[in-house]
Amino acid sequence: MTSELRNRLLFGAFLVLMVGALVVFDVLTAGRWGILALGLAAVLLGSREFTRLARVHAARVRLAPMIAVSLALVAEAHLHPGGALAALLPAAAARLAPVPLVPLLLGAGLLWTVLSQMASRQPTERFFANVGGSLFGMIYLGLCFNLLERLAILGDAAHPERGLQLVACFLVAVKCGDIAAFFGGTNFGRHKMCPGISPGKTWEGFACSFAGSIGGTLLISWLFALSGAPTFAGWWQPVVWGVVLGPLGAAGDLAESCMKREAAMKDSGRGAPGFGGYLDLLDAIILAAPVAYLLALAL
Repeated sequence: MTSELRNRLLFGAFLVLMVGALVVFDVLTAGRWGILALGLAAVLLGSREFTRLARVHAARVRLAPMIAVSLALVAEAHLHPGGALAALLPAAAARLAPVPLVPLLLGAGLLWTVLSQMASRQPTERFFANVGGSLFGMIYLGLCFNLLERLAILGDAAHPERGLQLVACFLVAVKCGDIAAFFGGTNFGRHKMCPGISPGKTWEGFACSFAGSIGGTLLISWLFALSGAPTFAGWWQPVVWGVVLGPLGAAGDLAESCMKREAAMKDSGRGAPGFGGYLDLLDAIILAAPVAYLLALAL
């Protein structure tokens, strides 16, 4: 076993235990503070690494508005019924409910970024790259995690924990697909999938990702059903969940590979032993999160 694989297994196990502990905390307290803390931490750590990658070609990508708006977007999800902030501040949440906070926050972030660019010493230098990169970061991290947090607060009086179950199914589908693709590609990979983006990705590994995604979703949904609170109404729904979200996890991984190749960096950072940076851990779930939320509403 290589040191990289050993570090990946150890750090991965630590993350699974930490996320599991926070989800259990939310279940026991009937709140969503654990999942909110996870979202805020992911956005904070991911924004710093995103900026590190983007500044290779967009030297004045703005970290402050990116972090502020992204964190606000994560918090905004919890102003809706079932959210942590809605439970803590019900009157304020009720007043803010009709306000379109998401576009307002993105608009405020755009204004902040443009004004910062124009106030710099070279306001016209790489204007499109600097402003566009900053806004892309707010959407890539802030908006996608906003929808992941909204997924976590789905539920009703009959099944209040369904949102947390859906988040667990989502993470299992994406990460099991990722793990199956890694081992499948390592052992059986022969045909390069997209060598211009990620030379290590193979079609054989991609095919294995479906088995991991579908199998993982079926397993965890079966465990939830044994507890007496099934996440899905029929056997075919977790299959659809895995079939749709597994490839999107791979797409998210490839999207971050595009960023790293343009920045000429192997990893987004060094904070996650065995994985690289925190953005390397999050990439597979970011692009899949909006579709997971939509799929949850449809199923």
